[in-house]
Parts: sequence; C-alpha cells; structure tokens
Amino acid sequence: MVYDSLDNFMENLPRYMPRCAELAEFLRAAREKSFDELKNMDFPQLDLRFNEYETKPEAEIPFEAHRKLWDLQLVLEGEEMIGAAPLETLTETVPYDEANDIAFYKGSGSAVKLSRGVAALLAPWDGHRPGASCGETPSRVKKIVVKLAW
Repeated sequence: MVYDSLDNFMENLPRYMPRCAELAEFLRAAREKSFDELKNMDFPQLDLRFNEYETKPEAEIPFEAHRKLWDLQLVLEGEEMIGAAPLETLTETVPYDEANDIAFYKGSGSAVKLSRGVAALLAPWDGHRPGASCGETPSRVKKIVVKLAW
C-alpha cells in the first residue's frame, strides 16, 4: 500500500505507473472539486467508482483483495480508517469471484486514516479493509475508488 497526499500522487504516480498518465487531470480535479461536481465530470479513460456510506466498526468489515486491478481510494467527504495487510498473512473466507475481481479474508493489519487530501494506492497483493470508523461515532463518507489495470 502507498499512502500519500494527492499532490504527491499527482506528481509521481504517472512516472511509476505509465498507464496512469490520464490520472493527473482527475487528481487535480479531486483536489479542488466536490464529490458531486466530480460525479458530473467526464473522465472517459478512468474506471471511477463513486461510493457513499456510513463507516462501521472495524470488526464488522472483512479484508478484501483484487487480482486484476489496483485500487486508488480517495475520500472526498468524511473520514475512515483503511486497514492493510500483506495478503499472505490473511486467511481467505470467501473464495475469489472472477466476475467481480474480489475475494474476502480475515486477519489483522495496520490502519491509516483516509480523509480529503490523501489517498491510498492498493496493489493486488494488498489485503485491505476500507470503511472503518475512526472512533466510536460513524462518519458519512463520500469516496471515489479508481480501478487501475496493471
């Protein structure tokens, strides 16, 4: 997992992942625009997933991982903790679903806070647990996940 500011992702990600060159324009917009404004913009070369939900206690959320796509996760409103762990340290609980590119796991790992201005880039070998509350009180989150081929 790579956890950093949108500014650093915007500057450096296209150099390390050349297929992500079209991402810079989107990241510039994500730094300045609202979730709803971004929903109405057109980024035809990007696979953007717009999510809105209430965070939950960490114990209620399984780890997940993907085999085909990387996730670049950006919270535009609210805040959440995202857990991460090397996939080989987790135990599979729901087998890989090729159609949806996802499998689920249990285990433990570390966590970082996602809020506006930072992002997490998760590789296919990164187990991750998005959507956990930062404390006792749930947060209403508006988040965009960019699916990136590798």
